[in-house]
Amino acid sequence: MKLFKLIFILLIAGLTSCNVLQYATVPVDYAPKLVFNADTSRILLVNRLTFDSTRINKRKIQALKSAAYSAVAGAEKELKLLPGVKVSSLIDSIPFNVNKDSVKHLAAKYKANYVLTLDDFNAGVVLDNVAYDGNAQVAYYSTKATVMFTLYESNGIYFKKLKGQATEPQDGRAGYSIYNVARNAALDALKDYLPYTITNYRPLYNQSDALKISVRHILAGRFDLAYKILNPLIDGADRKLASRAAYNLAVVYEAQGDIDEALELAKISNQKQQNDYATTLIAALIKE
Repeated sequence: MKLFKLIFILLIAGLTSCNVLQYATVPVDYAPKLVFNADTSRILLVNRLTFDSTRINKRKIQALKSAAYSAVAGAEKELKLLPGVKVSSLIDSIPFNVNKDSVKHLAAKYKANYVLTLDDFNAGVVLDNVAYDGNAQVAYYSTKATVMFTLYESNGIYFKKLKGQATEPQDGRAGYSIYNVARNAALDALKDYLPYTITNYRPLYNQSDALKISVRHILAGRFDLAYKILNPLIDGADRKLASRAAYNLAVVYEAQGDIDEALELAKISNQKQQNDYATTLIAALIKE
């Protein structure tokens, strides 16, 4: 299930003219793909991660523990927002103690339907690219984090491995960056259970007076007026204009959450005249 926000932003590179490409941004809210079984699910967070002190120095271990805790705290916060979900945690921020008790024992002791164990975590700065600025080399770095969880049912038998990762370009705020990336990696691991938002940037055709007017209406959220302009053009003699009108109208339907109609209009756009915009939109709508 997807909920569509009717929000549009005009992105203009330079002065407005018929040659300037205009985009509608369509944020799409996705509901979780998976849900927890019980009407009221209790999830227990447990740490199973031990850092190898023979391979990692003490200072780095403390930094990794702190970042790993940020990942767990981020996961806990988001899980608590889910309807019918209660979360408790045995993971502390300072000693970051490891719990080796059996999942079945912990689930029974804390009356949990699920036990989410933190199994692995790593984070650090990686080299992304080296560019040449005149005679000098410029290195670009990012902070990257990976995290591994296991989600167990209370019997300790059935489980699912959850792996997440996130990357953020370095911007001089290394402390902020690593914690932010750690949280994002945890959310990536749990993405099937959490709602999330993506933003689609859809280019709009505006190479005629009618299309320009339709674009203004689309960007203002006046979809009914855009429809009145675009729909008659689809059956017109000018196949190129008909193709572009059908595509713009497909974006209108996508913005209103009607994926089936948007897909149909995008296909009509390609039938009238093959174009990359419609082909790209068709592929995206099929995935949605």
